[in-house]
Amino acid sequence: MSHNATKVDFAVERQGLHFKGVADMRGASIDTEMKSALSPAGERLRVLLVEDSRMFTSALKFRFETDLGVDVVTCSSLAEMKQAASGPGHGFFVAVTDLNLPDSPHCEALDYALEIDLPTIVFTGKFDFNTRESILKKNVLDYVIKDTDRAFDEIVSAVKRIITNRNFRILVVDDTKTQRSILSAMLLAQKFEVVEAASGQQALQAIAADPEIKLVLTDYHMGDMDGYQLTRKLRRDHSDDTLRIIGISNSADPQLSASFLKAGASDFLYRPFVQEEFQCRIAQNIGILMKMEALKKAAIPLPTTVAVPA
Repeated sequence: MSHNATKVDFAVERQGLHFKGVADMRGASIDTEMKSALSPAGERLRVLLVEDSRMFTSALKFRFETDLGVDVVTCSSLAEMKQAASGPGHGFFVAVTDLNLPDSPHCEALDYALEIDLPTIVFTGKFDFNTRESILKKNVLDYVIKDTDRAFDEIVSAVKRIITNRNFRILVVDDTKTQRSILSAMLLAQKFEVVEAASGQQALQAIAADPEIKLVLTDYHMGDMDGYQLTRKLRRDHSDDTLRIIGISNSADPQLSASFLKAGASDFLYRPFVQEEFQCRIAQNIGILMKMEALKKAAIPLPTTVAVPA
């Protein structure tokens, strides 16, 4: 057995011991998690888990069901995967698959998931530069290396992020249709809701009409107003803890990012950006919004109970 495999097995054992101790405590919060794991029709989301290690599968299935409130279908081979997900009505929200299986030594399971338009998170024990490049070219949702005891938490967090992304609406602002389409496609792949605007004025109108927009991605160079001016106008009415703004530009000017941040932007990205970095920046900004919302709820004082005289 390899050193990495040993570490994973130890992690599984620790997870198993931990499950018994925390199951009751998690029960109190599972209702909240399950709300985010419901489909628009009120049905629980289904996750396809493809892994040939029985111990790893059992531990991960338990975490998905307990932490996220989803239904999990497990497969140990590509053949079982095809049987479970055959047909357009397979009903899976996302697949979590090992990169290599006994009957899928060259990423065939991943290729099949993408072939049937099933969004996929990959986990693998073998990882190098070539593997990373190959995975990212296939437009996977995320990847997790399962050679540490944090692999379980990372996989659960990745699935949870995709589930909660459905609750966030993002505005893409760019006067070039091709660039808008590229950004929108990347966000839609991550299960976000997306609204597009072809100008700064359209962006202001979209924000005014739709309070559910929580994040704005804006290009710098636009005809009616640049991204810097748009950011300043948005910040007059929307604070950073309710609306995140990420500036984007293909300019080589190193001062542009500072200008955006001084105008009130939450973050900045230079084109061409790496898809992986783009996903991480979006996830970080959404994570901040979620934490701020949680802090606000925690700060709301509980109603006091007035004692009634006997």
